[in-house]
Amino acid sequence: MSRLVTAVAALAVAGVPLAYAQTPTPGDSCTVLHSTTQDANGRTMWCNATMTGDHSLVWQYGGPGE
Repeated sequence: MSRLVTAVAALAVAGVPLAYAQTPTPGDSCTVLHSTTQDANGRTMWCNATMTGDHSLVWQYGGPGE
């Protein structure tokens, strides 16, 4: 276990990112109906089905009450 901790610490010191996640944009696919997240500008997005096509789940602006 101490080797793992040492390796992670060495990567952090070297400036190597351990994880990188991009914020979604409208139309990106999502997996959990009615879940929410924030875009890069801090605006709330909802996971909803598309109105046309195969009705897949995608990130959209304008959730409940908007």
